[in-house]
Formats: sequence, structure tokens, C-alpha cells
Amino acid sequence: MSESPRRVDLRLTIPADAPYREVAVELAGRFAEYSGAPADRARALAQAIEAAIAPVAEAQPDTPIDLEMSAQGPELVVTATAGSITKRATCPLPD
Repeated sequence: MSESPRRVDLRLTIPADAPYREVAVELAGRFAEYSGAPADRARALAQAIEAAIAPVAEAQPDTPIDLEMSAQGPELVVTATAGSITKRATCPLPD
């Protein structure tokens, strides 16, 4: 994977099949909490990531999924890329 032009706090590449997908989703939620997001917002972020990667994981379980999690200003941004699909989810962070 090439270097990102911006600061990335956490980068993770996983296989799309179980149990890795579940681990990645939980990690995204915990990272949001660690970054200061309220628990309910962190759960919502984790659910958004699950919804984003589930179709790819179910159709192509051998496809790697790249997750990038970073604090960008007032929000945590998680970008999930699987094959040609890229989804972005955000979570507000406290001031």
C-alpha cells in the first residue's frame, strides 16, 4: 500500500471473511471511543463500517479490506476500501 499524503492514526488491512471483519468493526468503534467520541456515536460509526464492508465481504470473502482511521479536526474519519468500493464514515469528536 502506498503512503498516505495525510496523517493516518491507524491503518489496517484484513481479509473480508470472518472473524476478521468483526474484529475490524469492533476496532473502529473502540478507536472512536479512544479518540473521545461518546459511546453511542462510536457504536453508530462501527455499524456504518459494518454496513459498508458487509456487501463486499459476503460477495468476495477473499478480498482484502483496507481501513484507515484518523482524527481530522472535529471528527474521526474512517475510510474503508475493498476492491473498487470506497466508503467513508465519520464520527464527531468533542472539542
